[in-house]
Amino acid sequence: MTFLRARGGYIFLLSIIMVGAVAVATLSSLLMIGVGSMQIGFTVRQSEQARSLAQTCAERALRSLWEDTAYAGTEELSFVEGQCDILRVGGSGNENRSVCAEGRVGSTVRRYEILLERVLPSIQVSAWREVDQFTACSYQ
Repeated sequence: MTFLRARGGYIFLLSIIMVGAVAVATLSSLLMIGVGSMQIGFTVRQSEQARSLAQTCAERALRSLWEDTAYAGTEELSFVEGQCDILRVGGSGNENRSVCAEGRVGSTVRRYEILLERVLPSIQVSAWREVDQFTACSYQ
């Protein structure tokens, strides 16, 4: 009888250790998932801010081009969140122009290329697209 009681204690102890190991593994997994989710959320927020900055620069470039068709671009604007660049405006005159804008927040970059059919009397956009690399604009 003494042998059965001692063995029952070992089984209980091993059961507690195994349950503890499973609980620690589960907790570790949940913590890693939480940290990953926070990092993804941070990256998504930076990406949205970079997109917003790129659109801001694109709209500023369009406004400047509408006010003066000789507008050349090549501006850099700084904001609290990050910065954006307006690259050299492509083309000349009133038709077939291109505007490229880039927004940067941290290491995240978003780029927009805008192709214009006409600038005056009102801007007529033929394409406004997000790109990985610029193809329609000259680099500074």
